[in-house]
Amino acid sequence: MRIFLTLTVGISLIILASGTVAFILHDPTFGGGLILLAAWGAMAFITFFALEGISESEDRKRIGSTKNNNLSEKLTKRVKELEKRLIDLQDIVITNDDKLERLENRSPVKSPSPPQTISD
Repeated sequence: MRIFLTLTVGISLIILASGTVAFILHDPTFGGGLILLAAWGAMAFITFFALEGISESEDRKRIGSTKNNNLSEKLTKRVKELEKRLIDLQDIVITNDDKLERLENRSPVKSPSPPQTISD
């Protein structure tokens, strides 16, 4: 949309400028140049509103990107909280595993030996 608008405005300005040059070469006193003045006024009017539309769309994009930034900040914060909880759980599991290992090492009950087989 923006490229189309830029091309349209550019082509219109080229046509108006060449028309103005032709008019000046044909009648340098600007006698009866009301149509040319109206064309330049219309072009200025269209250009003004086109630039206004482009600035509004840029503002909407900026506001949208701000919303996306806020959402990404919230998600990043949530992920950090989840990572912190996961690390806490990991510490608890490691601590319990160490305690169970120490208990197994102190246990007086020996693990049963593998069954003996009789060979010929």
